[in-house]
Amino acid sequence: MASDAPTLAQLIDPRTREGELWEPLPDGRLRCYACGHRCLIPPGQRGICKVRYNQDGRLRVPWGYVAGLQLDPIEKKPFFHAYPGAKALSFGMLGCDLHCSYCFVLDTPILTSTGNRPIGDIFCAADHPLAIPGGEVRFPRGVKVLTASGDVRPVIKAFRHRYQGSLTVVQPEGLAAVRCTPDHRWLATTDATADVWDEIAAGALTPQHFVRVRRGPFDRAVLPVKSVRREPFAGDVYNLEVEGEHSYTAGFCVVKNCQNALTSQALRDPAMGVAPQEVTPQQVVDLAFRHRARVLTSTYNEPLITSEWGVEIFKAGRARGLVCSYVSNGNATAEVLDYIRPYVDLYKVDLKSFDDRHYRQLGGVLKTILDGIRMIHARGFWLEIVTLTIPGFNDSDAELRDIAQFLVSLSPDIPWHVTAFHPDYKMTDRGGTPVQTLLRAAEIGLAAGLRYVYAGNLPGRVGPFEHTHCPTCQQPAIRRVGYTILEYALGPGGRCRACGTAIPGRWD
Repeated sequence: MASDAPTLAQLIDPRTREGELWEPLPDGRLRCYACGHRCLIPPGQRGICKVRYNQDGRLRVPWGYVAGLQLDPIEKKPFFHAYPGAKALSFGMLGCDLHCSYCFVLDTPILTSTGNRPIGDIFCAADHPLAIPGGEVRFPRGVKVLTASGDVRPVIKAFRHRYQGSLTVVQPEGLAAVRCTPDHRWLATTDATADVWDEIAAGALTPQHFVRVRRGPFDRAVLPVKSVRREPFAGDVYNLEVEGEHSYTAGFCVVKNCQNALTSQALRDPAMGVAPQEVTPQQVVDLAFRHRARVLTSTYNEPLITSEWGVEIFKAGRARGLVCSYVSNGNATAEVLDYIRPYVDLYKVDLKSFDDRHYRQLGGVLKTILDGIRMIHARGFWLEIVTLTIPGFNDSDAELRDIAQFLVSLSPDIPWHVTAFHPDYKMTDRGGTPVQTLLRAAEIGLAAGLRYVYAGNLPGRVGPFEHTHCPTCQQPAIRRVGYTILEYALGPGGRCRACGTAIPGRWD
């Protein structure tokens, strides 16, 4: 399978320089401190993120380019207690973790928002090809797939690889057989009544297992494995990378994709499929000023793994009075937070769950994220937390209460955004997160002692939970609808004009 497309390494590696977040170790190895994985990288190897690598005992890191730029209201990040109504210029870089053995054959049906599509068709219809070792990656546009939670998520990358060896043929009861490489992870269990699903390699499945099945967002089932066998194969195999949950539905069975969510967050829609564009920090800052942006935001890929370049841009931005921010998964180390703290003032973290079993389904470790949040708050960043509230996954009273109580234990002044899933391309049998769920979550947050709780993604439908209220006199200090400021009733120093109470945040 020949390809004239440039390799990812060919695009990224010339745009690197020696990093700062690492220490040398014996035998040419090094330890990277950019994220919570703290990768031990031998000479000539890359970290989990694939964009930080060991060259002759020195760490090379991304430098001198962006793969996405977009102007947004700051409320979209979301920051509700920082410069309301300001514009934020967001930038991101490239980063992915490729696992070529997690693949399916050409005709495997993938459940998308428009029905089943063969995985090979999704790949062939995509654009902006990049060569990778043994294959090619492309960037689909507008393709959304059903995930483990019943959510509908964008496909960010599609992969094709040359493969020769045995395939595992999994035959669930009542479904067509699914053919994949033996290492591909399925959501399966030996206890059909269990709430927790393991990620089990296809080659390790047996007729004693049950697999997770989805035919629609609200149509999930448990089916026994009828048989598992091997067959020889030589040809092209395919995989997808899916935003957020990093799972999809193949042959109606729920499987994981190849991406490690904590270290290689995929480029989001504004940067999807964009090759690196060389820029200088000053050019990014000039662009922010041309568009009257007040804030610079490192986002799209996980900003922690490109912190050296982010800091270089932020130095130029702060010199001209811009505010700098991170939109991150919170998988931080003390070293990286100390490194960015002189330049970054605002920090948003996605806290996806308070159940480690659920977090592991999403590719994360709860303790690592909670430790990151604690360190972010302790260092004086302005911190706001977002929880995407998914029916049947993390919307129980107990889990929402645990999240709220954790935040209260740090500070009752941390804003908590409980947001609804609202797909751009709806399936006919799907509704978004009910407004009642968001209102219940917000009430739980207030009852736990949080002073500032917001319900998002359903503008005009969540009553008082779009607005900032003074905790003393209960008068609205900022009224909003969606990302639009309707009324701003804060005086100097962010004080309520009605009673003088200081509202915590970053205000003009």
